[in-house]
Amino acid sequence: MKILYIHQYFTTREGTLGTRSYEFAKYFVKKGHQVTVLTGDSYLPPMEGEEAGWFTRTCTVDGIRIIAVKNAYSNYMGFLRRALAFFAFVFFSTWIALFLKRHDLVFATSTPLTVAITALLLKKLRRIPFVFEVRDLWPEAPIQMGAVRSRLAIRLLRWLERTTYREAVQVVGLSPGMVAGILDTGIPQEKVSMIPNCSDLELFDPSNATVQGSAAVIRRKLSLEGKLVVLHGGAMGVANGLDSLIRTAILLQQLGESEIFFIFAGEGKTRPEMEKTAREQGLTNILFTGAVPRKEMPLYLSMADVTVTSFRPLPILATNSPNKFFDSLAAGKPVIVNAAGWTKEIVESYGVGFYVDPHEPENLARLLRAVKNDKERLWDMGIRARRLAEEKYDRIKLAGQMEELLAKALNQAQTVSARGRVWAK
Repeated sequence: MKILYIHQYFTTREGTLGTRSYEFAKYFVKKGHQVTVLTGDSYLPPMEGEEAGWFTRTCTVDGIRIIAVKNAYSNYMGFLRRALAFFAFVFFSTWIALFLKRHDLVFATSTPLTVAITALLLKKLRRIPFVFEVRDLWPEAPIQMGAVRSRLAIRLLRWLERTTYREAVQVVGLSPGMVAGILDTGIPQEKVSMIPNCSDLELFDPSNATVQGSAAVIRRKLSLEGKLVVLHGGAMGVANGLDSLIRTAILLQQLGESEIFFIFAGEGKTRPEMEKTAREQGLTNILFTGAVPRKEMPLYLSMADVTVTSFRPLPILATNSPNKFFDSLAAGKPVIVNAAGWTKEIVESYGVGFYVDPHEPENLARLLRAVKNDKERLWDMGIRARRLAEEKYDRIKLAGQMEELLAKALNQAQTVSARGRVWAK
């Protein structure tokens, strides 16, 4: 297959975001497919041998042809500037795609939902079928978060959502909640599949002696030996609701608890305010590292005893399929979640972590104090977490499922097209 993979926030392991698209594209190439990635360059690190044009950066990485539109975007931007960045990407990506050699199939992945516009236009203008992957339920997510309030904007986004699902050959959701949200728009069930986020068993191998040794050195330097290290690794945006973790850290310090330490390894809009609060409260049980390249995250996970996957208590955010959760499973670390969705069901059903109510930071404080001296329990949970990652969320297996789905979608589209030509005659 010749696949045009559209993902506005594509990055490699040198970058700081999740690499699902990179890993999947690399797998497709290994299986003999031709893959061109059309992306923005806001999170794409410098690439060896890249060529810079007036408004693009191009390169081939691991057999993947990458065309990156120069498009400034940041989590710190306001809604209007972010919306302008979304539509700038739509304009330039569509313009570029219209002049590329014909691909067999477009595979577009959100967020934002606006990437679907390019796929829709390519279907209309060049008759290229597309598969759409839903990583967040738009527009419901920004509506519930209060980012989109205009009735007109909401109506337009809901129309775009329904149109995208209807015109796609197949729609993929990353969690049961996302699949339910897609089906609620009236899309036939046979068009919808779930392929969850995945665990990179190779990158986050807990038996990697080099990573373990480096983590032990850093723990000694930071005087963390004997302490319970709690890691939040990833985005620090408004959706993550990390103020509840800060309140927990404050409470623990007020209680005189000195054996629990928090590491925030990531970047996002709420980080400055969190650091300000930490300074004002004189917190000594917290470390902010800033953005961490994906390839370095195994080191931080190796340092941790337990991880936290946090979201604001909104129903739509409970449907998320977060990278950090599956990275933690791959690294063999117990996970604390505070969203009452499918991640809660996973940690409780498989015994790989804990659920805490985000409204009650004292419950998290109580839990951490209870497990800090029960490392054997955490160790057992970690073993189960790695086993679960291997059995259900292995990146290679899920990439294989996606390849099969894309092949099925292309076959469906070609069959429909052939019938149409016969009917026309």
